[in-house]
Amino acid sequence: MTTQRGTRYYVQWAGEERVVEIRSAAGGLEVLVDGEPHPVDVTAVEDSGLLNMIVDRESWTYGARFENGAAMLSFHDREVRVPIEDERGRLARLATGGAAGGADDSEITSVMPGIVKEVLVAAEEPVSAGQPLLILEAMKMENEIRAPREGIVGTVHIEAGQAVDKGASLVSLAPL
Repeated sequence: MTTQRGTRYYVQWAGEERVVEIRSAAGGLEVLVDGEPHPVDVTAVEDSGLLNMIVDRESWTYGARFENGAAMLSFHDREVRVPIEDERGRLARLATGGAAGGADDSEITSVMPGIVKEVLVAAEEPVSAGQPLLILEAMKMENEIRAPREGIVGTVHIEAGQAVDKGASLVSLAPL
């Protein structure tokens, strides 16, 4: 039996870059971290918007949303920002000479398809780093999309109730 290569991600965790590969295996998913396999099971916690993940027989319950190339993981006592870059994005960034982290943060784009539940800012409004810009519902979870830095809202490209695709422009942000 041959093992097929899965989706590869480059994850910044505890000050180090880790290569995480997720692939199909008999009975579910197989996750390799820096080539080392880890038994993993992830399930949604019914009607809570949370996920439960069992890794190496340890259980973790958390909320997750994605913003500007990072997973925002919310645990009961803290929130952790985990920069993630997929292999295709990394190759494109390296081929074009882009900086680490990849994207120009003047254009906030959707990292997943969803429905805009609420727009929290207007054009020409100043915003601070981390300020919520809009609420995007994806996979039955509400995700707060926040400003990656302080700035002035340029154009709001969306409106409440609008469906957006992955990569869709949401809000333009200009420097102060």
